[in-house]
Amino acid sequence: MSDLTVILDCKELVVRMESKSIRVDRPGGHPERIPLGMVARVILIGSPMVSCDVWRALAEQNIPAILLPSRGGGVSAHMGAGLSATITTRISQHLAAQDDKCSLSIGQWLLDKKLAAQEGVIRKLKNGNSELESICAQIENCREGLRKADGRNSLMGHEGAAASAYFTAFAKILPEKWNFHGRNRRPPRDPVNALLSLSYVITGGEVRRAILQRGLDPALGFLHAPQSGRENLVLDILEPLRPKVDRFVLQLLDSSLNLKHFTTNNQDGCLLNKKGRSAFFKAWAKWQEPCEENKTSLKSMAVNYVRDLITFFPQS
Repeated sequence: MSDLTVILDCKELVVRMESKSIRVDRPGGHPERIPLGMVARVILIGSPMVSCDVWRALAEQNIPAILLPSRGGGVSAHMGAGLSATITTRISQHLAAQDDKCSLSIGQWLLDKKLAAQEGVIRKLKNGNSELESICAQIENCREGLRKADGRNSLMGHEGAAASAYFTAFAKILPEKWNFHGRNRRPPRDPVNALLSLSYVITGGEVRRAILQRGLDPALGFLHAPQSGRENLVLDILEPLRPKVDRFVLQLLDSSLNLKHFTTNNQDGCLLNKKGRSAFFKAWAKWQEPCEENKTSLKSMAVNYVRDLITFFPQS
């Protein structure tokens, strides 16, 4: 099965359906036709002209579409199919969300996976650095705290402490030229944060597709508190995937990407420029190809986490 990512990164593009293919027209060029069956995801940057029949076709096939702003101050959006599976699964999801003990167990499971992966990332980087060994110990202490937590606030407190230590480790190992001093966003103020934010958004699209394939409600989470306009279950499942994404971002620095691939201004923060986006998406596509170092894709990991999540649900 194809895993083709279609990237629409030019405002002059006109995109529409032609039979069972996506047709892309650009000024002065020949039209390009992409069979819908080959498309795994669509990433749109800025404001190309995309017809309604394209969005309808993508939704019918549950192909995730990620809409990114051309500038850093905007908000990304996900599009895809509606809730299409049986109602019984969603009833079980809602019952689990109303059960404090069940919600706590799910939160502990997700965050334990995340913190274990964070510790794994740091251990691969520490190379005898005693400061990083101390950070690993801090994360392990936070994992122990998760097991004793009595609710969402307690869980998120331990997660926050682990995240602070984890990104402190990044600040210690990254060269000063990358200007990384911790996590920041909306807009990101340095290249590393720009890459982390973009990568998390793309990963969120894979998570959302896995959630909808199982017929779950993406807005009803267990770890993230209910909030209108936010897909809390997507954020829940994204948590244990973040460290894998973080490793990918670290590997890009001074290999596929350098400082010339970024632009910075006060309004939009730090952004990949056109050449930077091209290099990033090529690296992303290559990273998702099965290989010895990356045996499990983000897509399959998202599917597995959603599948395992359902095992916590009470039977309706």
